Amino acid sequence: MAKKSHGLLTLVVGAVAGAAAVFFSKEENRQKAQVAVKEATVEAKKTAKKTKAVVKKQVASVKKTAKKTQKAAVKARAKVKKATQKK
Repeated sequence: MAKKSHGLLTLVVGAVAGAAAVFFSKEENRQKAQVAVKEATVEAKKTAKKTKAVVKKQVASVKKTAKKTQKAAVKARAKVKKATQKK
C-alpha cells in the first residue's frame, strides 16, 4: 500500500504560494511580471509560427518523396510484369 504523506508537498506548495503573494504584493513587481508575460507571449507566437512553417515544409518534402517512391514502385512492378510475360 502506498504511504499517504503529503506533508512535504503541501509545505513546498505553501511556501511557493507565499513567496508569490509577497512578490506580487508590490505594484512594481506586478508590472514587471506583466511585461515578462507579454514578451513571452510574443515569443511563443513567433516560435509557433516558425514551427508551423517548418512542419509544413517537412510534410511537403515527405509527400514529394512518397510520390517518387510510388512512381518507382509502379515502374518496377510494370518492369517485372513485362519480364515475366516474356518468359
